[in-house]
Amino acid sequence: MKYGSEMRKKKILVINQHFSTGGIKKSLENLLPVLLEKYEVKVIFISGNTQEFDEKYPGIRIDSPFLLSSALSSLKEIRMMKFSMVRTLIKVIFFAMSKLIKTESLVNLAVDLSTQLGEYDCVISYAHDNWFENGAFYGGGNYLAIKRTKSRNKISWVHGEPKTIGLNNERLVRTYKDFDHVVAVSEAVKAQFESLSEGKIRCERIYNLLDIEDTLNKCKDVVYEEDFSIFRIVTVGRLSKVAKRIDKVNEIAKMLKEHGYRFKWTVVGGGSEYESCVRICKEYGLDSMVEYVGNQDNPYIFMKKNDLFVLVSDTEAMSIVINEALIVGTPVLTTDFPAANESIIDGVTGFITGKDVNALYQKIAFCIDNRDVLRRFRDNIKKHPYSNDAAIKSIESLVG
Repeated sequence: MKYGSEMRKKKILVINQHFSTGGIKKSLENLLPVLLEKYEVKVIFISGNTQEFDEKYPGIRIDSPFLLSSALSSLKEIRMMKFSMVRTLIKVIFFAMSKLIKTESLVNLAVDLSTQLGEYDCVISYAHDNWFENGAFYGGGNYLAIKRTKSRNKISWVHGEPKTIGLNNERLVRTYKDFDHVVAVSEAVKAQFESLSEGKIRCERIYNLLDIEDTLNKCKDVVYEEDFSIFRIVTVGRLSKVAKRIDKVNEIAKMLKEHGYRFKWTVVGGGSEYESCVRICKEYGLDSMVEYVGNQDNPYIFMKKNDLFVLVSDTEAMSIVINEALIVGTPVLTTDFPAANESIIDGVTGFITGKDVNALYQKIAFCIDNRDVLRRFRDNIKKHPYSNDAAIKSIESLVG
């Protein structure tokens, strides 16, 4: 017979910024099944529309504090919420006050005015905050976890390169000093975090979980076949000039065209630069060579049927799409962001090259001219399968 705490599943609260798009959303979706199998889980989103989440995971979401969610959601999102008129008024007041007071201070105030979220065995703040050069601030999950929850085990995840998300020593120590654990999604993020903290705060590296079975199932009917008449490239990701630098695709494609290469480059994803990318593509006369297909429910089909996956980002904390491409067996060419060599074995499962357009062009041209290298990469990828085992053990150890 079991008594006391052995009869009760531990209660876990996960706090996330929103459930719209991006790598953190995908990471969260891969984390939740692991947590739900062992713990009693509740999830809270600070802002945004939660309909998709509620349909996928009924009964586990709890409402975000009214004032905080009203202040941080967009007007478009507010129109779809209950009490939209009151929320709109709060949003307008928050926006007006942000012209006079720092956004971070206002978010902190909104958290202070929010009700307590209850007591849990473990609280996870899953989305990092962002500080911008213009003084803007985007976040609040860390403040909410520290100030409005009770738990003996509070954990904060860092999904971005610390310097890229605007951290400095003062912000880092102020934000993370009260957490029991800090998790970095790569060794590169861990090293940069601990360097910025000047040894005051340590963190643990846990790689993002991937749904390997689902990824393979979604492209099981696709058989890769080499086509010697044309070279096929694929890029998957958010269409943004900031960090992702998707604007490089048209520039590289233009150079490939000028040098007489026959290729087809498919870009999967949406974002703020979608229309701009399509327009420039037409201006360069690349319509038949570069295709922007927008967001796709199943990007793995595109990953698997192409010859080479190319990532053009200037910065990544740990690229999920690189590992997904490797899972389906596609060689990768990536820029040399700090964590790149944690996914790619350079010259074995893919190539790591410079971030500039010319470096990327040169390496793509080399791949087109030397297809035998990519065949060897495909064989090598099979020898280095992706596994979640170590990450799951680390998470369960951390949560308790």
